Amino acid sequence: MRESVVGFIDDNALSHGAAMAFYAATSLAPILLIVVAIAGLVFGHDAAQLALSAQISGLMGPESADLLKTALESASGRLYGTWAAIIGLVTLLVAASGVFGEMQQSLNTIWKIEPQGNSLSRLVRARAASLGLVAALGFLLLVSLIASAAISALGAFINAHLPFGTIILSGINGVVSFALIAVMFAAIYKVLPDRTLEWRDVAIGAVGTAALFTLGKSLIGWYIGTSAIASSYGAAGGLLVILLWVYYSSEIFLLGAEFTRAYSVRHGSRSDLKRLVHSPLPAQHDSFRAGQKSNSAGVVVLVAVACASATLTALLRSVRRP
Repeated sequence: MRESVVGFIDDNALSHGAAMAFYAATSLAPILLIVVAIAGLVFGHDAAQLALSAQISGLMGPESADLLKTALESASGRLYGTWAAIIGLVTLLVAASGVFGEMQQSLNTIWKIEPQGNSLSRLVRARAASLGLVAALGFLLLVSLIASAAISALGAFINAHLPFGTIILSGINGVVSFALIAVMFAAIYKVLPDRTLEWRDVAIGAVGTAALFTLGKSLIGWYIGTSAIASSYGAAGGLLVILLWVYYSSEIFLLGAEFTRAYSVRHGSRSDLKRLVHSPLPAQHDSFRAGQKSNSAGVVVLVAVACASATLTALLRSVRRP
């Protein structure tokens, strides 16, 4: 843990977190619109948006939830005509991937990774991975809705046949929510850095980050609820709450990344990670990483293209609905 804190300070994580919070503030509405569109393919647009609004309200408060709901309705209702929809969707996808680009740069800084390849190829890889992760968020919301529906269906049976049924259901909901958050962090730690990592290397860090995130969201929710910060700033209160919440989440994310790196260096699946303790990877050792990354890059791009295609289809249905 000491190495994680030292790395957090040395890598200027506070500044990176502030940059991520700014990009997230401009990317949040496009990301949520894509997430709702993907989940809406199964449960319907209104049901997906209602579930997402309930989650946001629980995390950030009703003011922020109303602000994001208005932004979603504005973004999804302003595109008319085929060409307008296509141009708007391209802009939407680029904006949605902006925060993931900043996250990738922050993770590369933590892993002491030097940029490889030309600027265009790095941009294409970064955007492809980012769009794949945005689509994955929609899939996680879909899984969350399915799990919630299954738990609700079992609720009557559990309450009728088991004592303390309400407590058991709350525990199941908490475990499912924690697992989904851990999977999300693990996917980001695995995909975004320009370094091939094993799932077992990122799993421990993802679980630790999910634990900090779960604890912290309760604390920041308590702070927001008791400080009346939203009402103090009037119309800008909802936006300020979003910025504060995203900034805190960004710092937890970066601290978890530092812990993941420290764990990988000490107990990782490959001994070559130990060379990263005090210095970046030398140029003469880049061939191993390049060979590993070239194999996975094609898979990432193909998956991202498939996810982007499904996302485009979902968004076209969403923005052109009557």
